[in-house]
Amino acid sequence: MLVTICKALSDETRLRIINILFRRTFCVCELQEILEMSEPRVSRHLGILKDAGLVNCEKHGKWYYYSIANNKENEYLFNYLKIMFSKNDIYKLDIEKSNNVNLACKI
Repeated sequence: MLVTICKALSDETRLRIINILFRRTFCVCELQEILEMSEPRVSRHLGILKDAGLVNCEKHGKWYYYSIANNKENEYLFNYLKIMFSKNDIYKLDIEKSNNVNLACKI
């Protein structure tokens, strides 16, 4: 499992998604807007994070919502990532965008 987690975190897009999901639950279309990426690309990255046990996915109607997998195993890792994200401008910009995203889909 450790190798899977490390591989999942070895991509900047996936790190950006984790950072955004620390704020709240988002649907794929909202993440698309924030990241300025296509739906298939965002979904592929979310699938990798889900398989690594780092995010949760729930379906409500036709929308899929993703959130951080808050569990004891991820606690130390996520605390470390939050510190690192706070020191990098691209992650700060993603948070600003996430605050202004159009809520295209609602639970």
